[in-house]
Amino acid sequence: MYDILITSLRKNPFIRIVIPFIIGIVISINFTFSSVISLSIFVASAIAFVVFALIERKFSRIWINGVLINLIFISSGMFLTQSLNEKAVESLSSNKQGNLIGVINKEPKIMEASTKVELNIIALKSQDQWLETNGSTILYIENNEDVNSLKVGDKLIFSPDLQEIGNKGNPEEFDYKKYLSYSLILSTDYLSSSEWKILKENKNIKLQHRFSRFRTKLIDLLKANNLHDDELAVVSALALGYQDNISNELRHAYSSSGAMHILAVSGMHVGIVYGVITFLLSFLKSKKLRIPKIFLSIILVWAYAFLTGLSPSVSRAALMFSVAALGNIQKHKSSSLNAIAASAFILLLINPYNLLNLGFQLSYIAVIGIILLYKPIYEIFKPKNKIINSIWSMTAVSLAAQIVTAPLGMYYFHQFSNYFLITNYLLIPISTIAIWLIITLFAVSFIPFLSAFIAKILVYVIKAMNYCALGIESLPFSVTNDIYINLPQLILLYLIIIFVFLFFFQTKLYRHLVCAISFIIIFLTIGLFKDIESSKQKYFIVYNMNKNTVINIVNAKKNIVFASLDDELEQNIEYTAKNNWLKKGLEHQKYVDISSKSNLFLTNLLSISDSEIFYKNNFIYFSGLRIYVLNDNFKMLKSDEEFKKLDTDYIVLSNNPEIKLSEIAEFFNFDEIIIDASNYKNKTEKWIAENKDLNYKLFDIREQGAFVLKIE
Repeated sequence: MYDILITSLRKNPFIRIVIPFIIGIVISINFTFSSVISLSIFVASAIAFVVFALIERKFSRIWINGVLINLIFISSGMFLTQSLNEKAVESLSSNKQGNLIGVINKEPKIMEASTKVELNIIALKSQDQWLETNGSTILYIENNEDVNSLKVGDKLIFSPDLQEIGNKGNPEEFDYKKYLSYSLILSTDYLSSSEWKILKENKNIKLQHRFSRFRTKLIDLLKANNLHDDELAVVSALALGYQDNISNELRHAYSSSGAMHILAVSGMHVGIVYGVITFLLSFLKSKKLRIPKIFLSIILVWAYAFLTGLSPSVSRAALMFSVAALGNIQKHKSSSLNAIAASAFILLLINPYNLLNLGFQLSYIAVIGIILLYKPIYEIFKPKNKIINSIWSMTAVSLAAQIVTAPLGMYYFHQFSNYFLITNYLLIPISTIAIWLIITLFAVSFIPFLSAFIAKILVYVIKAMNYCALGIESLPFSVTNDIYINLPQLILLYLIIIFVFLFFFQTKLYRHLVCAISFIIIFLTIGLFKDIESSKQKYFIVYNMNKNTVINIVNAKKNIVFASLDDELEQNIEYTAKNNWLKKGLEHQKYVDISSKSNLFLTNLLSISDSEIFYKNNFIYFSGLRIYVLNDNFKMLKSDEEFKKLDTDYIVLSNNPEIKLSEIAEFFNFDEIIIDASNYKNKTEKWIAENKDLNYKLFDIREQGAFVLKIE
């Protein structure tokens, strides 16, 4: 394996560069330190490299230079990432107040009461003069007529009070703050109609913004040709990379059937577009026009990449195409792996946080898998029939991509699409036809009757796509859900894939098979230890869910949720807590309604089916822990002359009870008061102010995040 690795690195020098560069980015993301440190390491490594290079003939330890080169690229990745982060933090602290000017960099998203606008801050007014600045923010602007006219590239002047984006602190919940920080967005604000205005027409619009405006015009053209609702949403996503209008139902169907990659513009779409470009330029057959033809193809491919928003997957495909096309000029065939590494290095140089983009990860892993695994899989079976051969070739590509992307899918989405092959057989040909029709529709849009005819055909094709996705999703066992693997298990899965591949398709060395089996055993052992840990666990959790009380009791694998229930809340709870439940290996959750209408009698006691859990009249007993949910039932307690002082461990203040903290001690003995997120912010602030004199142990869910207590 070592020989294979060394040979591969020598043939693909960019791999030797990008690996240490990625290591540097990962270090910087996971550990906080000053960019001065990484810059110092870079300078010291560079100086040492020069010194050792000069005296290399006198020293046999040439490996030192290899170490130094790796340190140079590691420190480069560290410095670039950390300096970007420092710049974003500095921008947040300097741009919180005062007049700001920002440029809209994404299509505004109109919602029910406001419009979401993402801005790049370019100027700050300080002491009556404008200063250049930078940073990004998200504004929610009150809806009015002026808001509806906003478009990408517009300049806004506004007077904000930017607030740092918060994190609810729920265990294992999607971290929205961290997600936005990868785009260097750290702040947000709400603006009324009087707190902003649009500046005069911006003449210095970036090329990317011009393409974004053009994309909006193309979407309007689709609307003019009677494409609406799901069909419009799918066409916009399929050809233009605009996914905001896809319904949750349709998105779920494509995801469950294993077809989400079709809606996300990627290398496949770039390949189809390149095929169209090649077809359109086929009349240029002169040898003198070969080089101009290649450059024109590159320009058109990049134009499409800009049109779709320059996502990492599209950028990767465009870069690889450009490298391959430029290689054709010199009639030199470049290594595919080297081209992949070069494109990754360029994209990470532009923005190191691309590494954390799921599209980036899936795109690169998929194409690497296809390059390495397609040929060995295809050669397992060599049909002579052309039709069967085409089907098998497509199957080999799908299998290669699925093998290497499945671990990531399980890690991020906790699911596996069982019918992905059927999906690809059906939807890839249909989507290819759809893309050709879309391009044709745009090309003939100036001929009304012809564009209308093409549009009708396109609608039927898209309906067929949606029908297939929904149909496959509805099949029995279409998707395996609730899969949970942690990061060590993810790494082990890829190690298993690597060593299985080496044994069966490369070396036939039994030590590689032994390695694969060993990693499988370790993987299963981790799963076994997780299962043992799950059988012993006990937790008391109060989630941070705005305007709602949600209490979670975890007893081994039993999962009991106490909340004021309705269908929408149940969905929100599952969205918030699902990852935490999967990590803890819990059974299907059981809900207990703690609304005021149900707390006068023994509620759902039989459905709990757990001798360690008791609930009645807002009192929860669990494994020696005593919890009381104090809400509007306090009025009844005050009027009940026979009520005796209750011993509790935790008081959960819920739904704005009319009570002073000092009154609680008259009715309860307690250790700690938990103020959940169902209470008004101003009411919470009053309780906190009152507690300065009382000095009770107080936990504010909205401010401190979810309350999590592990019971030993």
